[in-house]
Amino acid sequence: MSRTTRLLDLMQILRRHRRPVSGTVLARELDVSLRTLYRDIASLRAIGAEIDGEPGMGYLLRPGLMLPPLMFSEEELEALTLGLRWVGRRADDGLSRAAGDALAKVAAVLPAELRHRMADSALWVGAGWETPQVFDLELLRRAIRHERRLLIDYRDQKGERTRREIWPFAIAFFESTRVVVAWCELRHAYRSFRADRIAAIRSLGERYPRPRAVLAKEWQATLLTDSDSTSAYSGRATPHDKECNMNQQIVFYTNPLSRAGIVHWMLEELGQPYRMEVLDFGAPMKSPEYLAINPMGKVPAIRHGDTVVTEAAAICAYLAEAFPEAGLLPMPEARGDYYRWLFFAAGPMEMALSLRHAGFTLTPEQEMQFGCGSYAAVVDSLAKAVAGRQYIAGDTFTAADIYVGSHIGWGMQFGTLEKRPEFEAYWAGLKDRPANRRSEAYIAEAMQAQVAGSAPPTS
Repeated sequence: MSRTTRLLDLMQILRRHRRPVSGTVLARELDVSLRTLYRDIASLRAIGAEIDGEPGMGYLLRPGLMLPPLMFSEEELEALTLGLRWVGRRADDGLSRAAGDALAKVAAVLPAELRHRMADSALWVGAGWETPQVFDLELLRRAIRHERRLLIDYRDQKGERTRREIWPFAIAFFESTRVVVAWCELRHAYRSFRADRIAAIRSLGERYPRPRAVLAKEWQATLLTDSDSTSAYSGRATPHDKECNMNQQIVFYTNPLSRAGIVHWMLEELGQPYRMEVLDFGAPMKSPEYLAINPMGKVPAIRHGDTVVTEAAAICAYLAEAFPEAGLLPMPEARGDYYRWLFFAAGPMEMALSLRHAGFTLTPEQEMQFGCGSYAAVVDSLAKAVAGRQYIAGDTFTAADIYVGSHIGWGMQFGTLEKRPEFEAYWAGLKDRPANRRSEAYIAEAMQAQVAGSAPPTS
């Protein structure tokens, strides 16, 4: 790499960072020594780059100097083309036209060879779900840009209609839907509204009282408060909890040393507020109050408004469908594998592994009576299902991966499932997901509390 190229790369790296970045990190990314980096920093300062910082303190590029960027690399061009094409296919008409215009402008200034590569890109945007939209999404985008209050007619998942005055500050574009994030004056809380359920929209013409950036920051703080494992178990209801619409609140009945860990992972992936009720084994699970929730007297269970769901697989399937914006329900063409392996793990797999772990050896006749077949057949079938696959159903992570992956991970850890390369490769692609790490951290904390003889974390 020439020194000129390296200096331009250094400027580009500094542009990416909004906070001071250490010289060690910069040197590692550029693959140069610290001494070379310090010389390069000095050279950039000499030509007018406003770089704050000193060795050992980190560096930050201040706005001011504008150097021409390098020509797009092949990967940068592919990323730009794919992103703009995705907007063209998935966003509203206004953004779609803007994406097409932007692609044309980029192509106009590219050299002929790169222009050809852009037009001949092998990265395509597939067809998505077509969700009817009764109003122009540009009205929402304009209200967000200018921080205007809106009046909407909204239909919830039960079909009930309400009129809301909202302060919109973000739109999330998912494969299956678009979600408007706003402060709701009716509920006095932050809410997410599916755009396809908004029947009518009208601007009230006045600014909402707080800046959009402040609303976004407050909303992000409520997500951390309600769904992060570090505080969801504190046992103290937050103001946001009290303001939640009780018909929509998720209550999670659990014990951390149980199969409820699967549902815990699911809830963390979901990103929705939930309240945890931790129950000890024995009398608390057999109390009249809890038996009214689950007559079996076991966990996990959830209550979502007036709906009660028990059994971990059923809870995962229910939540994926109740909150499609989380993206944990696959596209229709992948639903066969999704339901097949979700309930294969809940039925034949769990039964076969449990019987073997308990020391039972089934005769061929008993294998037919129990319906799970032999342990060997179950393990072979599962290994074939995950072999060479990142996800169990389709090309995206789904609730089935949470359930199947949990059983594979736990089975290999505790010796109820033999370690095979197929299982290890599949689990390696799932275990480091942040939501799973949060749920595992809570379980580890509970186990440490049990060993120490203290009470586990509660909610």
